[in-house]
Amino acid sequence: MVQAETSTLHVVELRGGSRQRGHQHGRRLKEPIRTAVDFYRRFFREHLGMTSEGMARRASAFIEPTAELNPLLMEEYEGIAEGSGQRLEDILALTARYEITFEQVALGDCSNLFVGPGRSRNGHTLLGQSWDWRPEVMDFRAVLISRCDDQPDHVMVTECGQPGKYGFNQEGLGVVSAGLRCREKAATGRQLFTVLGRTILAQTGFDDACRVLQEHAPLATVNVLVADETGRAADFEATPSGIHRHDLRQDEVYWHTNHCRHVPEPNHFENSRVRGLRWERLTGTREPVGSETVQSWLADRNDGGNSISQHADPAQAHTASWLQTLCSIAMDLNQRRLWVSDGPASVSSYRRIGLD
Repeated sequence: MVQAETSTLHVVELRGGSRQRGHQHGRRLKEPIRTAVDFYRRFFREHLGMTSEGMARRASAFIEPTAELNPLLMEEYEGIAEGSGQRLEDILALTARYEITFEQVALGDCSNLFVGPGRSRNGHTLLGQSWDWRPEVMDFRAVLISRCDDQPDHVMVTECGQPGKYGFNQEGLGVVSAGLRCREKAATGRQLFTVLGRTILAQTGFDDACRVLQEHAPLATVNVLVADETGRAADFEATPSGIHRHDLRQDEVYWHTNHCRHVPEPNHFENSRVRGLRWERLTGTREPVGSETVQSWLADRNDGGNSISQHADPAQAHTASWLQTLCSIAMDLNQRRLWVSDGPASVSSYRRIGLD
């Protein structure tokens, strides 16, 4: 097995059934999970006025919806709690931190990218993710390489204690996502969006993957991009008016930041708008796009202040919206590989990780 490294970007390989993999996750990442639980307790107290018991009560509301949608994933959560010695509610709170925070603080974070096989250099489907969130989370990030007995193998980049955020599976399905600002702070469902992402990667085909989102809406307003190795892709904007699907062309390069592109919702995030303009400029080339191109776009540092690779601003450290890029992620769904940076790609090299 791959052992957790001394780097704060932990890379672990998990094997077996869902509860087994969860227990391995919890046991091997016990210390960073403890750091994560302590951080979110402090963050919720300082910025949301929520006690640790209040945090646990809020997270417990997601136990039933998660178990109904994905019983195997709930077994994995239970295994993580057992292996780490944490309460199940505190482990669920790590996954629910976006939904809990977004109720009171509207944050703009992350960028998504799709490159269809008609535009890629090798005819493969490529995805990109700029994962932007609190600088403190640098201490508990992980890449999980999951060899599964009860669902497709998958690789996901995530926070320690969470079963997965962004990644791909052995069937060539991939998922990336980003927060979405709308006039209201809730969409139409009751699911955690990262639970939906993991459920997408439990599928074996594109249509079934898309059906997960169409039939089980998230609670939070988010953007989720789903693609497969054949070049089929769809972008989903989860808004207060429902889930809106936008199918992508195979000859397309498509980006998404934190404002709606296909639904008439107001754009209140200036940073999202300016990053969108930067993506327009970067992706405007008609040259074939390789995985190294995606990596370079994610590493973009533009002097105009609209960079894709975001660095922490110490002047914002006292605010709830203090952000930086935690990892830049490029995926080749045909090769079942991703390249991930340990921090912003503008100052960190990429590491290749795959199922091969």
